[in-house]
Amino acid sequence: MAAIGDLTNAAGVDDEATLRIANRLQHHYVLELLYQEVLLDVLPYDGREKLVVQHDLEIARHVVGYLVRAERDTVTVEPLPWSQDLSRAAAADADVRIHQDLPAFAGMLRAVFGPAACADPAQVADILAAGDRGTGLPWGELFAQRSRHNADLAGLALRFGSDKWGARWYARQYQRFFAAYRDRPVRILEIGIGGFQEADRGGASLEMWKRYFPRALVFGIDIEDKRFLETQRLRTFRGNQADPEFLATVLEETGELDIVIDDGSHFCSDQIRSFEYLFPRLAEDGLYVIEDMETSYWPGFGGSSSDFSNPATGVGYLKQMVDGLNYEALVSDTTYRRRPTDRSVVGIHFFHSMAIIEKGVNEDGGLGAMIPDEVKRQGPRYLMPDYPVPPEFESAPDAAGVSTNPSKKPANSGSKTPTGPLPAAADKPGADATSGK
Repeated sequence: MAAIGDLTNAAGVDDEATLRIANRLQHHYVLELLYQEVLLDVLPYDGREKLVVQHDLEIARHVVGYLVRAERDTVTVEPLPWSQDLSRAAAADADVRIHQDLPAFAGMLRAVFGPAACADPAQVADILAAGDRGTGLPWGELFAQRSRHNADLAGLALRFGSDKWGARWYARQYQRFFAAYRDRPVRILEIGIGGFQEADRGGASLEMWKRYFPRALVFGIDIEDKRFLETQRLRTFRGNQADPEFLATVLEETGELDIVIDDGSHFCSDQIRSFEYLFPRLAEDGLYVIEDMETSYWPGFGGSSSDFSNPATGVGYLKQMVDGLNYEALVSDTTYRRRPTDRSVVGIHFFHSMAIIEKGVNEDGGLGAMIPDEVKRQGPRYLMPDYPVPPEFESAPDAAGVSTNPSKKPANSGSKTPTGPLPAAADKPGADATSGK
């Protein structure tokens, strides 16, 4: 999948970079990648078994031609002899004939593999329609499904039979969080492909992701062999989601991931082990999703319907991270011990049966980190002794046993601004040997 990744990245730069990669990969191979992407969805419509495109490239006053044959789930490319006849006739069995110079070829590649700012993939329909030799195929209608303006995940879920719409209603949350990634060359891993032990079933969600993210490389993990699903932007791996050695081999193939979706075994222990291995290796602005978290309440999956904060359950494990979002605001003598995720989790979103964790750099500092401990303990009365507070705060001690309403004013109470040094970096809340990424 390295070649398709290189082409996708180059298409996001400019025409020159795109042609440079196309030359390195060889034009016949690039045409195979191109038509794998644009033709295989066309064949099921109209009930035809194959489609042949003659694609001529004009290079230095010569024509280099190729016959592209799309049949069922494969695309093959056959080189034609070079010619100095720039208007040579099309091959007899060509259903579509396209003639382009290199700048136009770069534009077509960028329309399919580049960002939306280059062109919409649906515009390729105009190119194919112009070269149509009587197929009668409704190119505009067929390519409308590939349009980047078609961002309806629920519709894609229905089309491919994914359970992320319907009983679970995940699609609307995915729409909200994934929209910003849609036009990027992201790498997505879904744990759990579906179909159980049936060798020819599963993969609905992987196909949905492949269509929703037109520039993405999509990967799937399952305990069963699902290689029948593989196409040029979709790869599967067979193994145990809780095995770190297996996950390491997966990452060697995928590279750094941008999005991970855990729809695997749903056992709480597996959810936690997968997260602990994959999240630290996720891209800095990545998303980690855990589905079907209702198993946190089911004893048969390691959950509990009475101990809701048990860290051995998926939900209980994530609850521990909530306080870590604000570790910089804690008083310096807190007993809280930093977790490895404190500095890398910047958001945790809980929904019905699912959670989405945002990765980033959680070192914003801000007001909470700047305020001295005395102010945090005593509240507004540190500055204004007569400031009205709720009755329960009149003499209630905080967790450290210090009264929030001392009987005498602090030594510097005559000043309207707290004085004295702020806590040193070494005294930051919860600092210990385990802190950091």
